[in-house]
Amino acid sequence: MRKAGFWKTDWFLGLALSLAMLAAANGELIQSLERKAYDMGVAASSRTPSERVAVIAIDDQSIANIGRWPWSRDVHARLTDLLVGAKAKVIGNTVLFSEPQIDPGYAYITRLLELSRQGAMPAEAAGILQEAEAALNTDRRLAQSYGATDTVLLPMLFQLGDPLGRPDQPLPEFVSRNQLTRVNAGSGFALPTNAVQLPVPGIGEKAAAIGHLNASVDVDGGIRSEPLVLSYYDQFYPSLSLLIAARSLNLGPADIQATLGESVRLGKLRIPTDPASRMLTFFYKDREGKPAFAVDSFYDVLSGKIPAAKYQDKIVLIGATAAGVGASQVTPVSPAMAPVLTLAHSVSSILQEHFFVIPAWGLGAELAAYLLVALYLILLLPRLSAGVGAGLPGQECGLGAP
Repeated sequence: MRKAGFWKTDWFLGLALSLAMLAAANGELIQSLERKAYDMGVAASSRTPSERVAVIAIDDQSIANIGRWPWSRDVHARLTDLLVGAKAKVIGNTVLFSEPQIDPGYAYITRLLELSRQGAMPAEAAGILQEAEAALNTDRRLAQSYGATDTVLLPMLFQLGDPLGRPDQPLPEFVSRNQLTRVNAGSGFALPTNAVQLPVPGIGEKAAAIGHLNASVDVDGGIRSEPLVLSYYDQFYPSLSLLIAARSLNLGPADIQATLGESVRLGKLRIPTDPASRMLTFFYKDREGKPAFAVDSFYDVLSGKIPAAKYQDKIVLIGATAAGVGASQVTPVSPAMAPVLTLAHSVSSILQEHFFVIPAWGLGAELAAYLLVALYLILLLPRLSAGVGAGLPGQECGLGAP
């Protein structure tokens, strides 16, 4: 009788199973376990969020009182003026002003103004038209508000994906001035992008800085990390949270140093990242039934019900929380978190160094665990096969019908 080949031996089967498990380390099963461990780590940890971070919400109450969304941009300008007057340290508005706002009738006003310049109407009528044009050009009003301060930061949105060629045109200067110039090749990379959605130039040019607001969504739809750096062709751009944190420390893009796949340095802060240059954000739990961050209604601040002086020296984040305005995000502490609140968690994580870190010995520990599993399987399989051989089919082994 011929002996079975070595590939049929117990030790080989055990080794094969072990190698299969090792290969699955980068598969969905292992990654799912890692995500679950991360969520459990957040739930088990207790950290206090930064008291410097405050949120002003475009909530249902605000929309009910101010009017349907989107609002006229002079509304945003009025709130900005209040916060600047109260000496807020940084104002981060998450609204993407990507298109000009042209109110009904504005085109007719401009045509009439052109006629007035030709002397086709009385000076008094021309003056009224000029007032009307100033009131209806809300983009200019918002730009003037932003231009009067150096504290307002705005978002941009990249499209993730490998670029296939060269960009149609260079990014405008008000965007390119935010690129990172101190980027070192490390053991990882920055996620590539091939397109970008920007604020309209008239408004974007007046912002103190512009950072990306892209989220990093896991396969289960959850958000646990944030790409601190994204690549756009041969340039690198920081996240809005990173720029807000930098601005609050009186730093700018030139003060940010990135080593791809390893860490980002902001002044004396060092933020470890994963291989894709993403920070593993810490998400703060609600305390005593209250939200982790102070959240006030846009309307309450605009109307004076909440004094603007409350935000002196604060990092103020403005964004939508109202139903139907924007998409909510799944995080370890909430099944439906508004992006402006996710941003608050990120900014606090950076400033307080409250982020999760994968230890350098993590990979070694994982490999050691697989080796132990392999040894266990190699030793266990001969016993299992011996037990099966000693049993009777359908009885001791529980096979077949009784």
